[in-house]
Amino acid sequence: MSLNREEEPKREWLLRCQDSRGHVSVCSISVGAGEMEICGPDEAAFFRLHPWEVAAFRRAFDEAVVRVEADLASS
Repeated sequence: MSLNREEEPKREWLLRCQDSRGHVSVCSISVGAGEMEICGPDEAAFFRLHPWEVAAFRRAFDEAVVRVEADLASS
């Protein structure tokens, strides 16, 4: 078994976002033990998705992305 981290699947994604004051900050999406955690700046908007909630979240998130893209395209 290799201990090379490059062979391990990605478990965390860091995303730029804005805090409540409009300052640039970092949000994260992390996956572990079959759950997904999404954490906003300073953990202010933290919530966890259980395994049975992930598919519904993805569908809603994907739909929201499509909506945002459509709004941007029409402006």
